[in-house]
Amino acid sequence: MRVLACALVSILLLPLAVQAQPPATDAAGHWAEDRIRLLVRRGIVDVTGGLFSPDLPVTRAEFIAWLVRALGLPLRPSSSAVTDVPASHPLAPYVEAAVVFGLVPRGQTFAPDAPVTRADAVAQVVSALGYAFEAVALADEPPLYDDVAELPPALRGAIAVAARTDPPLWQEPPAAQFRPSAALTRAEAAGLVGGALLASEQGLRLRYALGAEGLDLLVERRGVLRIPPLWRVQVGAFTREDNARRLAAAVEARGLPVVVEFVDGLYKVRVGAFATPAEAALARDELASEGYPTWVVQTVANPDILPGPFRVAAVVVDTRRGLQIRPAVGDGQRMRRVRTTDVARRLRALAAVNANFFSPSGDPLGCLMVDGALLSEPDPQRSCAGLTDDGGVVIDRVGWDAAVVTPDARATLDGVNRERGSHELILYRPPFDTSTRTNPYGAEAVVRGGVVVAVTDGRGNTAIPPDGVVISGHGRARQWILQHLAAGTPVDVQVRLVPASGDPRWERVRHAVGGGPRLLAGGQLVSDEGFPATLVSLRHPRTALGILADGRIALVVVDGRQPTHSLGMTLVELALELYRLGAVDGINLDGGGSSTLVAGGRLMNRPSDETGERMVPAALVVLPAGP
Repeated sequence: MRVLACALVSILLLPLAVQAQPPATDAAGHWAEDRIRLLVRRGIVDVTGGLFSPDLPVTRAEFIAWLVRALGLPLRPSSSAVTDVPASHPLAPYVEAAVVFGLVPRGQTFAPDAPVTRADAVAQVVSALGYAFEAVALADEPPLYDDVAELPPALRGAIAVAARTDPPLWQEPPAAQFRPSAALTRAEAAGLVGGALLASEQGLRLRYALGAEGLDLLVERRGVLRIPPLWRVQVGAFTREDNARRLAAAVEARGLPVVVEFVDGLYKVRVGAFATPAEAALARDELASEGYPTWVVQTVANPDILPGPFRVAAVVVDTRRGLQIRPAVGDGQRMRRVRTTDVARRLRALAAVNANFFSPSGDPLGCLMVDGALLSEPDPQRSCAGLTDDGGVVIDRVGWDAAVVTPDARATLDGVNRERGSHELILYRPPFDTSTRTNPYGAEAVVRGGVVVAVTDGRGNTAIPPDGVVISGHGRARQWILQHLAAGTPVDVQVRLVPASGDPRWERVRHAVGGGPRLLAGGQLVSDEGFPATLVSLRHPRTALGILADGRIALVVVDGRQPTHSLGMTLVELALELYRLGAVDGINLDGGGSSTLVAGGRLMNRPSDETGERMVPAALVVLPAGP
């Protein structure tokens, strides 16, 4: 473990000196004058003898230095992170900082003194600002210039992003050709880096249509991380804290610093506090060779008080154009956890986000209704979003009134499609599974066509007919089934959602998903519904649904737990984000590692789980207009 121990080093930050500079007299009247003067005032670019020399080329190292200064990234002493930038190079600390923050790949040649091309400079800034996903999505859009069609998709998409952002990253007089291989001039570099500076301080928006009328994607990233991140090696994740503590103690006994962090219901054991991903990778490889499951994760101290970065993506849907929003569960046959991307692909959805919270067993929590059939009962203390038959959305705390009714008896249902508890009466529908998965300590009645066709006692795990339901009971509920649900008995299963406000629109709700808390009501912040403070007041990845003032629906995902990309948001910050989008009502859905947004067949965010996109029990999908 010598490599691991030696890698735990402190971070040396070099001060960023900003000196007053004379005005650039040769920038007067230039198309890039405003951004040149902005960078000169901030000490980001150099002026010699009062001249900026806007038409001279800029080298790759100079451009990186400008970008690092504009983003306010802390400098680092050179460690030969790239093979051809020695520590003696005057701009080596800037290149090292760019490597640490992911602007430049580690371990490759950099050619610091060669001119940077226009295409490479744009791609670097677009990636640094977190728009790599959008660059992929826009690569196939009709090109804005005559000479970019043959470029690699990553470059073609980056150019499209830079030209479409608000305000535009790429600023120059209109032209038919982009000249991607031409050397970037100092004026062009100032325009691009000035745009990055403004984006880091004021935010940057990108909006484009998703191939269907009434459907738009809006992406915004605000702020940059201006303190160095740290990297840890995760070696275990447990549902029980005592198991995590035992592993942590075993690792710590070997002289290694260990923390146990509670994330999304799991106690995660993480080793070290490495200054670079390369150091963490060395430790990961060494720990993996000893049989530990390992992942490298990025972190930062006190993420809840930092000013950014934040990355928000929203799909805005106009259901008045015929588009449909509805929940989808499982693999199309039963309620099992699947990835949101797989749900979107199966249904050929235009867009999708994750929906309900779920239990450790994978069962959805809170209300879940699909095509009028309740698949999970609501929690009356939590909010629910209902989608009406005319494309509207209503949000409320919702209870339910549900019963099994025969000609001579009535019994209240306790739940739907979940594990049966003591003395409970549970309804199982076909989407749940092929069978009830119950233990033998109860009775079960199979109902088809409104009539009991079979009753079993002391067996459990009854097959659920595709055209019927199973009513399952334990204890007192078992006795009721045996007394009142003999074969041949007519049965009516009555289920009704009961909104706390009494809003009559719930009578027209066709689909529903549960979440909570409600974030906005009539444009005002509302209660946290008793959720724990760790969920409410700490920053996490988030998913939300908002109702805009003009009637459109916004499905919003905020990335988090990735310090150089996005920190996440508290629930108050999420509510304010919905308000900024124009929402007057909104609800929080499941977040954390579940937060996923798919648009145009592509994953459009960075899920935070170490293992990638999480499997979830339910998603909200946007479908094209029906026939």
